Amino acid sequence: MGPLWLDVEGYEIDAEERELLQHPTVGGLILFARNYHDPKQLAALTASIRKAAGRPILIGVDQEGGRVQRFRDEFTLIPPAQAYAEMDNGLELAKTAGWLLCAELVAHDIDLTFAPVLDNGFDCKAIGNRAFGDDINTIVKFSTAFMKGMKSAGTSTTGKHFPGHGGVIADSHLETPYDNRNNIFELDMAIFKAQIEAGILDAMMPAHVIYPEYDSSPASGSSYWLKEVLRKQLNFNGLVFSDDLSMEGATIMGGPAERSQQALDAGCDMVLMCNNRKSAVEVLDNLTIQSVAKADALLKTQHFDRKTLLGTREWKEANELITRAYDGWKS
Repeated sequence: MGPLWLDVEGYEIDAEERELLQHPTVGGLILFARNYHDPKQLAALTASIRKAAGRPILIGVDQEGGRVQRFRDEFTLIPPAQAYAEMDNGLELAKTAGWLLCAELVAHDIDLTFAPVLDNGFDCKAIGNRAFGDDINTIVKFSTAFMKGMKSAGTSTTGKHFPGHGGVIADSHLETPYDNRNNIFELDMAIFKAQIEAGILDAMMPAHVIYPEYDSSPASGSSYWLKEVLRKQLNFNGLVFSDDLSMEGATIMGGPAERSQQALDAGCDMVLMCNNRKSAVEVLDNLTIQSVAKADALLKTQHFDRKTLLGTREWKEANELITRAYDGWKS
C-alpha cells in the first residue's frame, strides 16, 4: 500500500476514480456521508473500490458517534464520547458502543474508523462533546473501554489529535490554531502517553495545531513532535496518519504536494488529501512511489456481512442498549 488516502464523490465510483485507485501511491480511501445511501449500496461501493484497486487497500471513515457519524440511517446511532462518563453504566456502554460501531463497519467491508478522540476538554470548537472528558483519568478510563470494544470487532484504533487539540478554541478545519501553553506534556499529552504505554493504540493522528513553545510547524508536519517526541520519547511504534491535508489548518505548509511531502518527511506514514480532486492528483503526480509496510496491520481481522451480524444475539443486545443510551443522552 502506498501512503496516500483519497476520497470518492458519490454512491458509486466513476472511471476516473477507478484509474486513481490503481495508482501505486494510493493506500487508502476515506468515505463520507455523501457516499452513503443505504447498506446495500455501501456494501456494493466498498466491493467496487477493492476490485478497482486490484490489491489490498484500507477503507476508512470518521465514525465516532454523536455529531461525527457519517453513516446514520440503518446504522445504530452512537452517543458522543462525552456521554459515557455521565451515565451510571458508562464503562459498559463505552465498550459496547466501540464494538457495535466497528462491527457495523466491518459488516460493510470497512477496515477502520479514525477514532477515538483523546483530546482533553470540551471547549474547542472542533472537539466539543467528541471528547471523553475534561480530566486525564476520565478520558483514559472511558477511551480505554471504547477501544477494547473496537478491537473486539477486529478493527484498529487511531488516537487523535496528538499531542492534544483541546487547548485551543479555533477549529483547524477553518484556520491554523496556535496553542501557546508550555505544559502540554503534563496535561493533554499525558493521555496519549498513557494509552501508548497501555499498548492499545494501533495508529496516531497528529493535530493541525502549532505549539510555539515547542516548534514552529503544525504537529502534523513537525519532525519534533512525530520523530523526537512520539517515536523516541514515547516509543510509539504504530502507524502515523496525517489529518486531512486539505484542511485550512494545514495550508500553512504550502501547496498540496508540499504539505504531503512535509508530513511524510516529518514522520507521518500515510497522508489524507480529501474533498479536493485537483489537490489529490497533484500529490499523486509529485510523490515518490513508496510502500507503507505498517499499513497491512490495520486491515480488519474479522469478516462477516450485515445480514449475519444483525442475526446475532450480541448485535441485538448491543443495539438495544446503545439505542437506549443515545435516546437518553438526547433527552
